[in-house]
Amino acid sequence: MRNLLIIFITLTFLNCKSDSEQIISKQSKDTTFINKNQYEKGWMKDSIASVAFDLASDQYAKGNFGKAKKLYEKANKIEPNNTIVLNALGDISADLKNLNECIMYFEKSLKVDSLNTSTYMNFGTAYNKLLKFDKSIEILKKGLDFENVQERKGYFYYNLANSYYKKEDYKASSEFTNKALKIVKEPSVREDIIELKNILLKLNN
Repeated sequence: MRNLLIIFITLTFLNCKSDSEQIISKQSKDTTFINKNQYEKGWMKDSIASVAFDLASDQYAKGNFGKAKKLYEKANKIEPNNTIVLNALGDISADLKNLNECIMYFEKSLKVDSLNTSTYMNFGTAYNKLLKFDKSIEILKKGLDFENVQERKGYFYYNLANSYYKKEDYKASSEFTNKALKIVKEPSVREDIIELKNILLKLNN
């Protein structure tokens, strides 16, 4: 089965990005949105940190997690307490199966901004990758309570569907999959949601 997750490396919303700023990566069979040029958009204050972040994102998209982590760490050293960088470090730590570092970075990000829904989404999907499905569901539901953007609610529903699927709770997974399909418009994400829906239809029959 495919490992279906959505991860946002930045705080910005999808409908605010141009195609040139966004990389959609499926190298790990996940749908991962990686956005660049953080300095130009005002999300990072230091231009050198932003360059390091962009280089890290390029390496992440290629699946070079070790190289990406070193570059994200460089960006974090130059510009600490930036939730964009902390989210990226938390996610890459999950890819590298480092649970303690993953939790540390995401908890630090939430201390900086406890209402940042991107952090909740990324933290939840990180727990999913680390096979901590109950924690994933808990964090995703917390973030969903704070989320006001409809399209992004759909991404939360999809990631919840995936966590329930991994728990083998196919009924709950189907419910969240159907909710996600009603909202999500991004073609690459809908493709993955439909794939999960088809898998669930076979399991529930």
